[in-house]
Amino acid sequence: MPNQILKVKMLGGFSLRYGDKEIVPDRNYASKSMQLLQLILLNSKDGISKKGLIDALYGREEVENKNGSLNNTIFRLRKQLKSAGLPDGNYINIQSGLCKWDDVIPLDIDCISMEECFLHGKKAAAVRDKMQAFMEGCQSYTGEFLPNMIGEDWVAVRNIYYQNLYSSCLEELCTYLKEQERFEDIYQLTTSAALIYPFEDWQLWRIDSLIAMARYSEAMKVYKSVTRLFFDELSLPPSQEMLQRFHFMAERIEQSSGAIEDIKQRLREKEMANGAYYCTFPSFIDIYHVISRMMERNGISVYIMLCTLKNGKNQIYGENERDREISEVLQDSIRSVLRKGDFYTRYNAGQFLIMLPGIKQENCSIVFDRINQEFCGRVKKSEYCVEYYVASVADICPDRSQEIPSFDNRKDMWDE
Repeated sequence: MPNQILKVKMLGGFSLRYGDKEIVPDRNYASKSMQLLQLILLNSKDGISKKGLIDALYGREEVENKNGSLNNTIFRLRKQLKSAGLPDGNYINIQSGLCKWDDVIPLDIDCISMEECFLHGKKAAAVRDKMQAFMEGCQSYTGEFLPNMIGEDWVAVRNIYYQNLYSSCLEELCTYLKEQERFEDIYQLTTSAALIYPFEDWQLWRIDSLIAMARYSEAMKVYKSVTRLFFDELSLPPSQEMLQRFHFMAERIEQSSGAIEDIKQRLREKEMANGAYYCTFPSFIDIYHVISRMMERNGISVYIMLCTLKNGKNQIYGENERDREISEVLQDSIRSVLRKGDFYTRYNAGQFLIMLPGIKQENCSIVFDRINQEFCGRVKKSEYCVEYYVASVADICPDRSQEIPSFDNRKDMWDE
């Protein structure tokens, strides 16, 4: 009876399966013996020199006899593979300084199969064959190469190679699928890509594919989850590309044409909370534009206040749990102190924008004092402080032709 195939997983993690049995030679997947096994498996076709193994395993270490250490590791690995349940064998053949996997036990390695799909696609003459190969390769890319060992130089180099190969082929494949109007395929592929690389442009591909299928509500959910992720992890507001898609979707989401009572329910606030009204940054921009138009007709004065939360002399960016907690305290302080007719939004982890309609300039400092007093009463520590800057909407946008000013997220002043 021929030997079964040893299936090797290296994308998204590392595991071995021989037939229906999982093979675990060593629980420590970063040990020298396991790294040796991974290098031998990766180079199973052509083999790898002992010098190459020594450089990969001991290149940055002070080892007196590196060749002897490698021989000991090979000896130990053979014993581990046998004890783990592989059939008797040599496992690693060494000839003329070249180490190679013993092909008595055939291999199926996920990253090698994926690479072969991509390279076959790049060489294919027919577009259909090329894209089919790219499709198979992208579907088999289940995660980064050996993510738990990314600190090893040889792993990092191979990981970047696979990532670039995957990204370039997926980009070409999605462009082709877009021409063929296969938007569901684009959505499935880029959703998988976004799970691995959430901060890359695959999120835009996801939203665009849903928009193309007129699935605006689903696209809006993706938008909200992505912008929340960018804010929570990187303290970044939505990009211009994301905002463009937000407005496009918002204009096209269908509303029910039901009875007036149903419409009233939809217009009613979900939570009739006291204090100022919180809105997302895109909604704040829309409110800003409406208010600036109303000023011309009724002559009300409107001021925008920027509150910046600082830890000592530096603005916080939500890089640790404590800063995020303090940011929530400031947000709640703003909400509770302001009037129901005021609006506010979070600009980034350490900055909040407030719109104050019907207020005089001299009263803005009073508003801030109340916010600061409320905040200091809750924090009860001097490690954090709040600074503010105020500008009149009339001064910012006198002819209503300008957009809302942007804030540099590393400063406390308006960008001119």
